Amino acid sequence: MKRITELTEERWRTVHIRDEYGNRYSDTEEYLAKRPVKTVTSGPRFGHHIVDLICFQIIIYTVNWGIGLLYTAFQFNPFINLTIALFGSVFLLLLYPALYMFCEYQWQRTPGKFLTDTFVIDEYGNKPPLRAIIFRSLIRLVPFEPFSCWGDTYSYGWHDRWAKTWVVTREELTELKRLQMEQNEVDPA
Repeated sequence: MKRITELTEERWRTVHIRDEYGNRYSDTEEYLAKRPVKTVTSGPRFGHHIVDLICFQIIIYTVNWGIGLLYTAFQFNPFINLTIALFGSVFLLLLYPALYMFCEYQWQRTPGKFLTDTFVIDEYGNKPPLRAIIFRSLIRLVPFEPFSCWGDTYSYGWHDRWAKTWVVTREELTELKRLQMEQNEVDPA
């Protein structure tokens, strides 16, 4: 099966031709070009990030409430309270990538991506393997990583680039699958 980055499409371009008298004129010709993967742009991705952060804050609030109940239950034992604080801090640190890992592995999207009907796909247009999802989620801890999605026509952040994943709309995913089917029938390699 062809990778989504190897798919081609027919395009037209202008060519300049000289006739036998040396006169130059323009004509158009059809050619095959690599088709860019039309990932989601920066605006919706920023929206995904905000919605996911709101969901994350709700989960943090709930976890902190549970930790507070444990503190109250063991208020006279400082060793247990220190242990609860240590495990709570580690848990909260790992909760951010864990939320992304769970959602993207289970449904190929996070709560923010549900709102815009977008999906995370691998280089073949399928659900990414668990290893890629874990790597993609851990990359989100890199400082300034959210800013890597700004600037391009089609947003392709570090967590996508390094994990070889793409965030696409349902329509783009359908088009990629259609092109893969057509081009695999023509070129069985």
